Amino acid sequence: MGILNRLSGSAEVVGVDIGSHSMKMVQLRESRQGFVLHKAGSKPVPADAIKAGVITNPRAVADAMREMASALNIGTCGAVVGVAGPAVVVRQVQLPVMSERHLRRSIQWEARNYISFPVEDSVLEFQIQPGDSRSGHMEVMLVASPRDMVESRVETLELAGMEPLAIEIEVFAAMRCLVEWGANGDGNSDTVALVGVGASFTDIDLVQGGKFVLTRMIPLAGNAFTEAVSGALGMDPAAAANLKESSMRVVLSEDERATLDPFAQQASRAVEPLLEELVREIRRSLAYYDYQQQGSEEQGKPPSVSRVLLSGGSALMSGLREYLQAQLGVPVEIANPFRDGGIETDTSSREYLQAHSPGLVVGTGLALRELVLNSKGRRKGAK
Repeated sequence: MGILNRLSGSAEVVGVDIGSHSMKMVQLRESRQGFVLHKAGSKPVPADAIKAGVITNPRAVADAMREMASALNIGTCGAVVGVAGPAVVVRQVQLPVMSERHLRRSIQWEARNYISFPVEDSVLEFQIQPGDSRSGHMEVMLVASPRDMVESRVETLELAGMEPLAIEIEVFAAMRCLVEWGANGDGNSDTVALVGVGASFTDIDLVQGGKFVLTRMIPLAGNAFTEAVSGALGMDPAAAANLKESSMRVVLSEDERATLDPFAQQASRAVEPLLEELVREIRRSLAYYDYQQQGSEEQGKPPSVSRVLLSGGSALMSGLREYLQAQLGVPVEIANPFRDGGIETDTSSREYLQAHSPGLVVGTGLALRELVLNSKGRRKGAK
């Protein structure tokens, strides 16, 4: 669901994922079979340019964005960018039955009950969900973002020479990439947990039968692991990050830890408390979903998560997938939108994608948004 939309007829769209540590660009094109990856890359975000999700130095970020676009040979085109963070609200709410037009006029008053920041300083959007309204109530998907978070992204894209087509909540981009369009989406009624381990936060999103159920964000992710290693070994953050990404491994036993070199063993022990906390938070989200769905057991639909799709820049931390699978007791897969026919790729990009696919999920979902809408519009016009 976008919170800023402009009409677009562009055949080339770039998804721009601006995180706290790095920004990613993904450009897709439409093909006869669906969509094909054209360009993809990443670049560190300039230091101190983003605070609490707001781009405080748009010029520096735009310069870095322009440099990356030039290196990838991405010309002037439309862009879709995402927003995420603790201040971004995504909630299913119950409201009295009313027309969409009436709700549009009253949404600011209704939203005051669900967001923690001033409504006047926010960008709001909603979508009325299909369902039985005979009870006098209807389900509404409410999304809200601080206005300065949205406006700083629009300004940055324009400074970088890109046309902002839409600003979208990142959870919906991930859903589109992995469930609605990707090879991981099988169209059945399974409940899938999307766990995106980024630099500053981990997103835990639940999708049932292809539909959004809930989202949570916890302040425990790659940076916290790096800080733990840095503190335990007395290393500077850059050296700690290098150790974490090279020789360290998340282990399931002391015997497995003993196979590592001494520094990697210390690093492995340092991140264990954080991993245990991460597992507790994921379990809490799954338990909350089960609690909400208790009545579905009577209808023959057991409320359980069938699998976890792991994405984000820290998803490839060695041993993390196996650790989460063992602790959660459900299959855990590394998310890859370019595998098994999800989105076409050429052979020249395979090596890069093998190392970076989990971190490109949001950017891919953002780019897909406009291409899917354009494709549907052409099919509708052809009828």
